[in-house]
Amino acid sequence: MKRREAVEKLSWILKSALFAPAIATVLNGCQKEVFNGRNLLVFDAEQNDLVKAIADIIIPQTTSPSASELKVDSFMDLLLKDVFEDEVTRQFLAGLAQFDTECLSTTGNNFLKLNESEQYSYLEKIDRETMGKSYGDRIPFYYTFKSLVITIYFSTEQGIKQNLNYTPIPGPYKGSIELKEGDRIRIGNRM
Repeated sequence: MKRREAVEKLSWILKSALFAPAIATVLNGCQKEVFNGRNLLVFDAEQNDLVKAIADIIIPQTTSPSASELKVDSFMDLLLKDVFEDEVTRQFLAGLAQFDTECLSTTGNNFLKLNESEQYSYLEKIDRETMGKSYGDRIPFYYTFKSLVITIYFSTEQGIKQNLNYTPIPGPYKGSIELKEGDRIRIGNRM
């Protein structure tokens, strides 16, 4: 080994030793922010409870965990703080408040004060009215909320592993595949 190569390799070793703790600290800090449900970033406690309640009806606990067990609400809170623009965050929070207000005017109670079967019935009615339609520029809050819950849920490791058969390298093309009861949806590298 020549002296120039030795100096270059030594400089890379020193750089990695210097930057590794900083990178680890940054990554560790992000992880704590996502999974610490007590530190709400955008939602207040009541909004967070409402988000959990709606999300758990959209994706309830079965043999796989519910949306709140996978901290969909915490991730949504983080997205609203760090990813979405302030105007989108305000619209989302206004939509959440309007959802609860409409529930109050329709049922006589806020969504969180309804019992579980009443919550399910109300959300089922909203789902029938909202989903499956195409919208122009003004997409209803519930449509956005449900899409976001499903996307976040299936972005988690447990959401993918327990609900989908992930095949990292796709096999040959088969145009017609027979599905039997209990089969999972197969996905490749692209969803």
